[in-house]
Amino acid sequence: MHRIYYFSGTGNSYYLAKQFAKNFQKAELLSIAHLDRCEDVILDADVTGIFFPVYCGGVPPTVHKFLKRITLPEGGQKGRFLYAVCTSSGVPGAALPIVEDILAERSIDVKACFHIRMPSNYYPLSGALPEKQIKQIFQRAERALRIAAIMVKKRKKTHPLRVFPIDTFVKFVAGRAIATLANSDKAFRINEKCSSCEMCARICPASNITLDKENHPSWNHHCEQCMACLQWCPEGAIQYGKIDPARKKYHHPEVKAEELARPSED
Repeated sequence: MHRIYYFSGTGNSYYLAKQFAKNFQKAELLSIAHLDRCEDVILDADVTGIFFPVYCGGVPPTVHKFLKRITLPEGGQKGRFLYAVCTSSGVPGAALPIVEDILAERSIDVKACFHIRMPSNYYPLSGALPEKQIKQIFQRAERALRIAAIMVKKRKKTHPLRVFPIDTFVKFVAGRAIATLANSDKAFRINEKCSSCEMCARICPASNITLDKENHPSWNHHCEQCMACLQWCPEGAIQYGKIDPARKKYHHPEVKAEELARPSED
């Protein structure tokens, strides 16, 4: 059995996880955001992958909590291969060492780690890249994904480079930066275009959005800055701070919102 867990806001990590799964028979895809967060995650598959984006040089809080819930089955990890794939628009920072260290505390060994560059989706920093540049990034990502798939098939081990004390410092900075994200949602607001479609609440992987009696969103201050609510809003009704609403938005062009969203309660 091959099981792949993924965390994704605007579709980059999900798309790679879905494409990666095609290289293996009967690979199972599971959304970390949709799991029961009170239950342990038992590492009982023959091969297990974890796909996630890099946040502030570290791992998203939801992924951090997920890693803390991973446990070994009876018989331990013998014969089981665990790998991690992180995505970012630049460098992986301390994300992969953080994954390794969290799981090492639970006597779990990450056998292989990979970083794949994808287009930036962090709206407060910049808008979507030109289509030509996005296409080039996708082409390089596909090559990197094929190499990673071959290595996982052969169960080849690979670990992120660690340079002490730089890696320790980057982990510290990442942790401090991520701690500031929770209240950053105070900058979100909606305009008159809101159609009360509920997509923002359904697609938020941190379950940070609730709807009022008019089905308008409110943010509850445990944001992770994935920008899914803003990037996926079909009406462009969600704005952030003083950023020009005309700034071009981004989500993976081959992913649909319904693939990431929680099922509607209707």
